[in-house]
Amino acid sequence: MTSSAQPIGEEGGSMNETIAAELTALRGQIDAVDEQLMVLLGRRFRLTDQVGELKARYRLDAVDPAREHSQMERIRALAVAAGVAPALATTLLRLVIDEVVDRHHTIANRSL
Repeated sequence: MTSSAQPIGEEGGSMNETIAAELTALRGQIDAVDEQLMVLLGRRFRLTDQVGELKARYRLDAVDPAREHSQMERIRALAVAAGVAPALATTLLRLVIDEVVDRHHTIANRSL
């Protein structure tokens, strides 16, 4: 089976204006989701900074292995429900948790 369509972006090829408009619209939606993700991540860090302040005030450890474990289990289930690869979700959460712990150490060191 042959196709007369040319690959998008191929030199000398042409892109149908309808396809270009659809790509632009979809990419605009992706950009909006990325913006929402950053807003939510910022909100999450502001909340975890408050947790860090509380931990520093009461001299609690910055790391809570039981909480991390339950969060990993929770994120796996949420990922499956959302159609996201659990391995990706847990990798992302691990990065976020590591940043949170670093921030908690910084907050604790300021409190000394």
